[in-house]
Amino acid sequence: MRILRRLAAIVALTAAAAGVALAAPTTTADAAAPRGTLLIVPGQSFGAAPYTLMADALRRDGYRVRVLDLMGTQLLSDSRAISRAVDAEKKARPSTPVSLVGHSVGGVTTRYYVKNLGGASKVANVIAVGTPEYGSPGGCNQPGADGQLCPGSAFLRDLNAGDDTPGPTRYYRIRSAYEWVTGDLDGGQCRITPLPAFVAPTGYTEHTADAVNPAVFQAVSRAAAGHCDGQFVDQPDGQLTAKNSLRPQR
Repeated sequence: MRILRRLAAIVALTAAAAGVALAAPTTTADAAAPRGTLLIVPGQSFGAAPYTLMADALRRDGYRVRVLDLMGTQLLSDSRAISRAVDAEKKARPSTPVSLVGHSVGGVTTRYYVKNLGGASKVANVIAVGTPEYGSPGGCNQPGADGQLCPGSAFLRDLNAGDDTPGPTRYYRIRSAYEWVTGDLDGGQCRITPLPAFVAPTGYTEHTADAVNPAVFQAVSRAAAGHCDGQFVDQPDGQLTAKNSLRPQR
């Protein structure tokens, strides 16, 4: 698939151009005392493999990390799989906080789980990376997901009805300055300062490159530790729409 070939090329470029940076931990961590468990939920059609670099960087920062091998095409099924993964982690390590890191559609399914499947009482942080929270025009014709990521779909209307950020869970948004959509939510959300271009200043390339961008790794690590490197916004319900979530390419 074209998107996977593009991601493979970006991974190769990253390893060649920034190998030293990828090998170095982003912070100093005590390996004997994990800072928490991070479950990474991939973007559509990516699967687990492209997130190896992210997972390794976060482990060096002292987190327990598991990448869920989900393809992002069955959103309800994926949300239930996330629920099972969280329950397994909480059962195995009841005192260890669990955070969800969702890239692209993975951020949509993590929030569906937290909001509609009882996850708000179990998950410490929801960290959405390049996530089309109110949909994206590209989701209307993209293969898979049956148009559920298309703005105004029944799935998104259900997900975004009422408070977007329920419960004690903390919500973070990470995105490139060249992302297609804002990723904003109503209710309390940390909107991390948009990251500069990593590979090329285009929405498609930067969105795909989130999976291998060391700046994203660091932002995720900081968010999971409770830092808001941007602006915390408590936006009233009803102000956000699919239309005003779109942003022009720079």
